[in-house]
Amino acid sequence: MAPKKNTTRKPRTARPREPVVLPDPRPRWPIAAWTALGALWALGSLVAFVLVLTAAGVMPEDVTDATRREGAWALVWLLVFALAVPAAGTVWAALLRRPVAAVMFAFAFALSGAALWLIAPPAELWAALSGGLGRP
Repeated sequence: MAPKKNTTRKPRTARPREPVVLPDPRPRWPIAAWTALGALWALGSLVAFVLVLTAAGVMPEDVTDATRREGAWALVWLLVFALAVPAAGTVWAALLRRPVAAVMFAFAFALSGAALWLIAPPAELWAALSGGLGRP
């Protein structure tokens, strides 16, 4: 049998323990805000566009001042959801220094603006708004 190995350990010197400091995680509320604004942009624009289409689908002999006013208000809501929501999201993201969110909302604004421009130029949109909301 082999002789037993001498395994004496050196005494450990006591080191003071320091806690590991972890940085605070970035807040998650902006993600929820971007998601809510994105959903508001997409769903609001879709619903407002359907309202514009239903207002435009009225037979010519059934057009009254009330139907013109309803169509104009549907168009106002379409402009709010399609243009104002992404513009507000772009500004808010830029102020919070969130470049990815700012670029995505700017892209949504450009996409909505291009889609509205293809549907009707701004002069026609203004004529529809003034014609529908200008009469009592």
